[in-house]
Amino acid sequence: TLNGPSAVILDGDGYLFISDTANNRILGSGPDGFRCIIGCGSSGAASNQLNNPRAISFDSYGNLFVVDSTNDRIRKFNLIPNVVVRK
Repeated sequence: TLNGPSAVILDGDGYLFISDTANNRILGSGPDGFRCIIGCGSSGAASNQLNNPRAISFDSYGNLFVVDSTNDRIRKFNLIPNVVVRK
C-alpha cells in the first residue's frame, strides 16, 4: 500500500518507478509486478535506507537519482545490467 507517493517515472524500458515518501522507499515495476527496490526496511541514513524520498530521475545510462529530503542528500543508484553467461 502506498503512503504519500510523491513522484512517478518511467525508465528506458517502460517500467514504472514510484517514490513512496511516507513509507521511505522506492518501488519499481517489473515483469512480475511491483517490488520494493530501495529503502525496503526502516527509515534512516544508512546506505540502504531513505528518509522521505521525494523526486526521482534516471540519467541517460539508467542510473537512478533520489532526492532523500530528510537526510539532506541526493542518492545515486548505479544501474547493474543483467549479465547472461553462455557456455
